[in-house]
Amino acid sequence: MRLVRRSSAVLYIGSLALAVYACETSRRIGGVQPDTQSPTITLTNAGGDTQDIAGGLRFNVQANDNLGLKTIDLTFSGGLIGQLDTLFTTEVKTYNVGHTLTFSGGSGAGGLIQIVGRAVDGNGNFAEDTVFIYLQNIQALRVRLVLPSAGALASTGKGIPVDIIAVQAGGIAKIGYLVAPANAVTNPTAPPTDSIVYSTPYADSVEYVDTLVVVPSSGTFNIIGFAEDSAGRRGFSSVVTVTIQSVATDNTPPVVAHRVAQRVEVDDTIHVRAQDPSAISWIGFEVDTNNVRMKFDTVNVAAGNLSDITRNFSLGLQGLQPLPHTIVVKGYACDAAVARNCSFTNSTTLIPSAPVQSGATRGAKTVSAVPMAPQGLIDTIVVVAGITRPLPFGGRIADAIFNGNDSSLYLTNPTLGRVEIFQVANTSFVAAGIPTGGPVPWGIALWPRDTLGNYGDTIVVANSGGVELSIIDVRPGVRRLVWRHDLPDYLIETYKILLSPLREQIVLYDVSDRPQYVGTVCRVVTGTPNCHADSVFAIYSTTPTLSQPTPFVGKATVRMEKLINTTDTLKLFGHLFWELAGDSTLADDGRDTLRIEIRRGRPYNQQKTILTACAGVTVDLKAFGLGDSTYVRNSGNFTHAIVGEGGNVASAFARVVGYTTKARLIHDVALGAPCPTDPGFAGFTSDSGSNDLDRGMTPAIDVSDFISNTGVSIHSVATNFNGGTNLVRADSIYFLDEGMKLKGTAPAPLGAFGMDMNFNHNFVAGSPGTPTFGGAGNPNDRIAFSARADGNIDVWDTFFFGQIGTIVVRDPIIGPLRVARNKANTRQWLFGITGAGLVMIELPVVTNPFPTNPMWGPPVPIR
Repeated sequence: MRLVRRSSAVLYIGSLALAVYACETSRRIGGVQPDTQSPTITLTNAGGDTQDIAGGLRFNVQANDNLGLKTIDLTFSGGLIGQLDTLFTTEVKTYNVGHTLTFSGGSGAGGLIQIVGRAVDGNGNFAEDTVFIYLQNIQALRVRLVLPSAGALASTGKGIPVDIIAVQAGGIAKIGYLVAPANAVTNPTAPPTDSIVYSTPYADSVEYVDTLVVVPSSGTFNIIGFAEDSAGRRGFSSVVTVTIQSVATDNTPPVVAHRVAQRVEVDDTIHVRAQDPSAISWIGFEVDTNNVRMKFDTVNVAAGNLSDITRNFSLGLQGLQPLPHTIVVKGYACDAAVARNCSFTNSTTLIPSAPVQSGATRGAKTVSAVPMAPQGLIDTIVVVAGITRPLPFGGRIADAIFNGNDSSLYLTNPTLGRVEIFQVANTSFVAAGIPTGGPVPWGIALWPRDTLGNYGDTIVVANSGGVELSIIDVRPGVRRLVWRHDLPDYLIETYKILLSPLREQIVLYDVSDRPQYVGTVCRVVTGTPNCHADSVFAIYSTTPTLSQPTPFVGKATVRMEKLINTTDTLKLFGHLFWELAGDSTLADDGRDTLRIEIRRGRPYNQQKTILTACAGVTVDLKAFGLGDSTYVRNSGNFTHAIVGEGGNVASAFARVVGYTTKARLIHDVALGAPCPTDPGFAGFTSDSGSNDLDRGMTPAIDVSDFISNTGVSIHSVATNFNGGTNLVRADSIYFLDEGMKLKGTAPAPLGAFGMDMNFNHNFVAGSPGTPTFGGAGNPNDRIAFSARADGNIDVWDTFFFGQIGTIVVRDPIIGPLRVARNKANTRQWLFGITGAGLVMIELPVVTNPFPTNPMWGPPVPIR
């Protein structure tokens, strides 16, 4: 529908409404010399290349002409069909307008939208500009013609494949294709059909695959895919023009092209496309290194009698060593002519079709495609370490932990509300996963058995969608929820004594109790390394909610909860770590006296004071809360934890605190009698309860010292096996000891934040710990790994803070990075979340040259 405006109006394109405003006029241009200067027009997006439909389609139009504009026409195609014309009735030389197209709730607009702007002046001179915007809309009907693709060739009597994919959240009722002219092809399918009509219930993604036989001996024909959703709305793909070639005497080799990533893993895909009017009989690829053929793989496709064919092959280079390794790849094909013409890649313009996926995956838009190498006749590429597997159903990963008992990595997927399971043995995900982690599973930790690093077949998952921790049995054949541990509500209070009249004032601050990141620790049976049955604890941070009062807006807290499956309040225990912000030995200028209550609602019916005003703890309440994404990780032996203040941090400096179970925990020791709090201690006002104190938390004065040393926003934290070395990633990587004292730094480029240490790293940050220095540790274990945004992983010595080398991977690690070992401690793996899924790398023995052979110059690849 074409819309023309002359003044302010509300216009509609399909189901969308656009409010537009203008005061334009035009004038006739006179004079002897004709106007030959064309206007200019520029289209720009106002909300990014990808925009959500809820915010509308936002773009700007800027046009200029030396004498005057006559019209500006906007043509929408792709995910939105329509035209918007602006007619000027007075002189307008400059036009600069921002447009926002708004959509109704059930609009089917969405996908890639092309906007073509055309500015015309009074003498008919014109200029055009184009902008593409991807409009995200789960209701959008998206139709893609996979095959034939641009540049397709055909010949009489030969087949040409058709492949169409349609996606719409409400379901697809019909899918098919249209050919013009219709008599250019016949359909050999019995019975012949050009579409499929589905019955309810409709699938949200469908695929149509067929082969057509070409009739004419020359010329061209057009083909377009279409689909209809459950509401009867029809959408179309782009149009592909197919050229028909003669096969009178074919002595010409096929046109061959290939596509492959610049960096590949050993089992990655190479896409090969070949075209020939005599049809393609063989298609494949060749790999060589140092001018020596390494692999030549072809398949016979003559039975298809297709003149345009694409095949996707696995490189199959599992035996290639060492990695990284440079190789050369080329596509290959032969035609079906009598002369059997063959050729390697000979085209740079023919783009192979992408892999065809049968059905769209919900959430798959969060996983990006592997970047492809520039098109060329021969691609020199690098084979790198690791294998990457996509997430089973898309989504995103918040946290991960490795269970050596079953050699599986467990990953929380808050987008889909499930825990993913990746098995090392078969390098694949368990499709079923674990759906009982809660609606928003976030942090994850293992269940400790002792302080030697042993753990049970149980994981602890922080459910940010509720106020609970999910305790899950992960044994194969079980994989079910054991219990959901209800978390208490903590009431943070300030306590003051007011005069005239004498009275107490308690101001209550009720903050979010929803857990985010979690770690586990335990306290042992005296004289043994075994965890006491009632002394397994979860240390967790909270995620703030919008209802939190000032000064806790957007701030988290850190807490501890004893993990026990009971409703007996005498056996339950929880602690809010006030110690990181409060210390009665500090000056109290401008500080408030702190009071804390713990409350467990029904069926527990418990409320008690766990820090009274009598303890004399004073805090700066503005500094009490932490960043809204505060990280928690525990040591490999479950005796220590590190907490890093991440996310949006209101203060100038983010904090890092440490925790140890080796210090005294005082709790549930009630005051013998109410203690007086009035100025004369006469008992006119008083407080009662217990004063719980955990001396394992880093004191606030030590935290302040660390802040002074660093003072930047934190992106991730890591701790080693014994908690003696800790890493904090901010603008640099900071190496800290058990007491959070800064020992050294290393560079940390922005754009990737994952890091971890060798699982056997058992060193204290302030000591080298190797035989060279009188210790017993292996220097090859004294290393850390940190991700880089360019797809490499740096390897560091954690005592000398020097770079040992680099591990090259295919895709940048943009999420959690974890290093783990098997139960026998004979193998170690590095896991990382990339835009394409999960990458797993079996780590080689990394030789640490420090201190005898420090490396000067650029890092060398680790093989």
